[in-house]
Amino acid sequence: MPREYSASYSPVDGVDDRDDTKLLDSDTETRPPPLDRLLRRSPWLSHGVLMSITMVFFMLWVRAPSIDDVVLYSPANEAIESIGIIRFNGTLGAPSIYSGSPSPEIDAAWNRIALNARPVRMTLEQLLRTGEKPSPSMARYPDEYGGGYMATVEVIHQLHCTDMLRKASWGIHDESSGHDPDFWRTHLDHCIEMLRQNIMCRGDVTMLTYDWVEGVKDPFPNFDIPHRCRNFEKVLNWVDDHQVYMPKSKMSRVEGTVDLPSPP
Repeated sequence: MPREYSASYSPVDGVDDRDDTKLLDSDTETRPPPLDRLLRRSPWLSHGVLMSITMVFFMLWVRAPSIDDVVLYSPANEAIESIGIIRFNGTLGAPSIYSGSPSPEIDAAWNRIALNARPVRMTLEQLLRTGEKPSPSMARYPDEYGGGYMATVEVIHQLHCTDMLRKASWGIHDESSGHDPDFWRTHLDHCIEMLRQNIMCRGDVTMLTYDWVEGVKDPFPNFDIPHRCRNFEKVLNWVDDHQVYMPKSKMSRVEGTVDLPSPP
């Protein structure tokens, strides 16, 4: 039979009645019932639980990726590899296999990274994961070439635009624009606009310092600064490994295709 406790007791001579643990020289324990003890301690317990919950949510918040860390899905994401901090070579006149008066060697260097769109294939599942919805106007490969949606990697397009500006700066007409001068100008403006949007979208905030240079009136910017870079060769290899090789003459509208009234 459980032992009963009384909430009332008589103080003992010589003992401070504020001692609520156990009265000396007494057979009767006067500790509060378990519920009373819990109620007495509940503010501290509540405080501890609240602190624990706060710490858990704080750790989850710290470890959660920011909106800038969220990577949009692309089948080529598997090729993304950081190569750490790389210092750019921005010195005026610095030699580069990509700069200088057009030559077979320089053109070959650009062609390796920028020639053609290098189209690849996306499945319906991959297309949906990018956030796009299938449309009857989307180009699809014929079944005999594996089917799927025709796609390309944006960096190849950006490099193509940069190469086109390079050629234009030397007075070379880009053959991909055909021989129509109006279309060539429209294509050139498109490339400038695409590169502008990409540069502003990424908003590189790497700091440029300035130096005094002998013979130069104003402080001169130092473009030799570090940037966090990706392994572009790995991306290029992924594109080449997944490129769909098919004659242009075989790329035709499949059944159910609906043409857009104008380019997207």
